[in-house]
Amino acid sequence: MPFSSVKGTAIFRKIHNTQPLIHLITNPVTMNDVVNLVLASGAAAICADSPLEAAEISELADATVLNIGMPSESKLEAMLAAGKKANALGHPLILDPVGAGASEFRRRILQTLLENLHLTCIRGNQSEMAALLGMSYPSRGVEEAGICLEPALLQKLAERYDTVLAVTGDTDITVSKDQVLVSHTGTPLQKRITGSGCMLSAFLGAALAGSMAPPAIPGKRALRLTDTAEIASLVHKTVEVYGSLASQAEAEMEASSRHGTMEFRSRLIDIVSTAVL
Repeated sequence: MPFSSVKGTAIFRKIHNTQPLIHLITNPVTMNDVVNLVLASGAAAICADSPLEAAEISELADATVLNIGMPSESKLEAMLAAGKKANALGHPLILDPVGAGASEFRRRILQTLLENLHLTCIRGNQSEMAALLGMSYPSRGVEEAGICLEPALLQKLAERYDTVLAVTGDTDITVSKDQVLVSHTGTPLQKRITGSGCMLSAFLGAALAGSMAPPAIPGKRALRLTDTAEIASLVHKTVEVYGSLASQAEAEMEASSRHGTMEFRSRLIDIVSTAVL
């Protein structure tokens, strides 16, 4: 059954109408699912993590998504080159700080990215946001460590880096320096597959790129990187839609008496691919 949410339909229609190209420097563990999710949304994807071509690929693309899963010095160099090119062109730039508190190396990479790039959105869980705030806690690798940050702390983080935060978990929170938006969509099954967050980060890239393309309707204007309140609203709606689609995937599994985490992953991508049919 195609997804019928008014909010969701608007997001997907913009992606389908503009077919943005998303440059993904992402985690090889989840790369295949991330690319398939982007394609299912109506966008196109290209993965390039060599410093020799990263800037050139971001110049071709309409948005760039940086995911620090399985980090390396070479990948950091590529992310800086791609991110600086995206900034220069005014393209959306999304950061997914996977396992931010797991090692000193990841913390150093993130600090370098945060100091040298302007990020449109940072998408991560509560523990990853705590690491970006410099908080020390017993890490569980790339998994949440049971941390719950006060909204005021998250707003300080958003203000510090002039960005919008998409903080995902049992409750999803979109945060800018001026507002906090809460969503309760989604399913626990999202935590039981690898790549659910990575796919959402890429989907955010597609949604932002679709909304920043020149509109087809005369008199309308494209979303601009300086429209922080509007970016926060779009990020919130996109996270909410993604959670709703995940819940729909779970409901369809239950209705068909099909169970299992890989069944859920496939159904989620299938549902995204039929969202505007």
